[in-house]
Order: sequence, then C-alpha cells, then structure tokens
Amino acid sequence: MKRSNLEIDEILNSLDGIGRAEARPYMHTRIMARIREENNFWTKAVGFIARPAVAIGCVLVVLAANAYTVMNSDYSEPEVSSITSTVVSDGLQNENYILAVNDVNP
Repeated sequence: MKRSNLEIDEILNSLDGIGRAEARPYMHTRIMARIREENNFWTKAVGFIARPAVAIGCVLVVLAANAYTVMNSDYSEPEVSSITSTVVSDGLQNENYILAVNDVNP
C-alpha cells in the first residue's frame, strides 16, 4: 500500500501546531504534600489493617481466643434446688414489700 506524497505531507503537517505539555500551577507542591501525608504512621497502620488478609486474620484470632476461653472455662451450672429456693424467697420478699407499701398508704 503506497501512500502519495500529498498524504504524507498532510500527516507531517498535522504535527506542526503541537506544543509541549504543561502541568497545572502548583502541581509539584500538591504531589509532594500528598507524598508527605501518606508517610504518616497512622495512615500506614490503617492501610495495613484494612487489607482483607490482615482483617480476616484478626477476626480469626479473636474467634480462636473466644473458643479457647469457652472451652477452658471452669463454669459449672448451679444445682436446681438452690435456684428454686432463691426464686421462691425472692417472690416472698417482693410480696412482703408490696404488702408493706399498701399498709402505709391509707
């Protein structure tokens, strides 16, 4: 496919008006401020913790610690008879309080 000299001249002439690209004012200052901002300790720490692998790892550690605590706890259920007697005595105390309050008010 041969191109004519006219087409080649048109292509080369299309580059005549091109100038050098210029950055917006204060672009260098903005970039440097952004770089300094990202070097903050807390920004790096939050960025590290927010990674999915780290976040999932932290959740798994908390769940494992919770399971370990539950499995190794020395909790034993109290006897049923002591629960029943406590509930009955609480009920009697509440009734006595209600009766005492009713007697005070005429």
